[in-house]
Amino acid sequence: MHSEIRDELSGHFTDLVSERLELGASEEEAQRYAIAQMGDPQAIGRNLHQIHKPRIPWSLLAGVILLSAVSLLGMGSIEAGGYLERYHLVPMQRQLIFIILGVCLMTGLYFINFKRMQKASGSIYIAALMTVAVSILLVPDMNSGTRRYVGVAGFYFDLIGYSPYVFIIALAGIWTRPGFLRSYNVRIRELLKLLLLLLPAVIYASVSSFPELILYLVVSLIMYIWISRRWVTGILISAVSLFSGGIYVWNDHILRERLIGAINFNLRPDTTGYMNREIIDAIQSAGWRGQGFGYLGDALPYPYTDLFPAYLIQCFGWTGGLLLLALTCWFVLKMISYARAVSDTYGRMLIIGMALMISIRLVYGLSILSGRMPLTSIPFPFLSYGQHVLIEFAAVGLLMGVYRRKDMLPAAQVPSGL
Repeated sequence: MHSEIRDELSGHFTDLVSERLELGASEEEAQRYAIAQMGDPQAIGRNLHQIHKPRIPWSLLAGVILLSAVSLLGMGSIEAGGYLERYHLVPMQRQLIFIILGVCLMTGLYFINFKRMQKASGSIYIAALMTVAVSILLVPDMNSGTRRYVGVAGFYFDLIGYSPYVFIIALAGIWTRPGFLRSYNVRIRELLKLLLLLLPAVIYASVSSFPELILYLVVSLIMYIWISRRWVTGILISAVSLFSGGIYVWNDHILRERLIGAINFNLRPDTTGYMNREIIDAIQSAGWRGQGFGYLGDALPYPYTDLFPAYLIQCFGWTGGLLLLALTCWFVLKMISYARAVSDTYGRMLIIGMALMISIRLVYGLSILSGRMPLTSIPFPFLSYGQHVLIEFAAVGLLMGVYRRKDMLPAAQVPSGL
């Protein structure tokens, strides 16, 4: 900010000198008067530092810490219930490792100058495409039958599951970067923007990664409409996607049965509706106080992953569930509110993109507790066991890094509007 502050103070000084000269003062008298009116330079420096210093989003950081603590509490309860002896798994220890690694990623992205990322948006987009291509073409099939996991030193990373975050970061920079695609006329530019938006969606659809497809389309379309103001195009793409997805689900017997079982588990109580019925039974039997720390009933399989929120209510009751609901809603609202505090268009889009990516997952995780939602591979952010917390910590770190610099950007770098 030094250059901009210097220009502002110099302009103010020149105005004071001019006013004094008009009253008949000499040049030397006018300059001394202006210097006296400017005030103590050390006091000015301290005041400007308070205005333009880095901002630490303490409330969001506190939310991340609370969610991580809840995760470790739940994993400790699973271990205390004897899950270690049954399946030779130590979820609390492994989750602690993931959280520590995630905090390192969050810290690194917190200090990155996000404006430099905007210049590399095209390269980030290409890197995301290449990563997905490697995951699809070169990685051997896992037990799930999908090509998406890369193993490194005993850790398996879901590259396809992480890729929507990277695509959103790239698109935010491409769509807001001044001069990008300026060599083409308006119509060609808009077609290229849509092509960049739809290409990842086509890839996700081709490998049947429907959770990532839905999540990516929702967030990218919101950002596209927000930036371009082309509501008709966005609504049309949304309608075509919903219609095509509905036809695909209805024509796929497995997906159709899963949807029917989720909507009304009484229609498929022993097949596709079984897990939804068990979720309802587990929550209803918890009561206000729950079954207690260390409870591990047989009703909920894999309580440390997809059904972790339901397990927490099973252990800590409806009271714990309400506290989890309050914490999640507060965390979502806090993330979204930071977008209003940032005037830089690219920074605002990064906050909106990362906040929506995490918020949609949080809302979906809570909606599973209703027993009326299809169960997918979308983990509950920050809580459920797995390496997905790495990308979630990284996303929050980037979000906080944008907020950190909100008062440190010269006006020349801040566009007047979207």
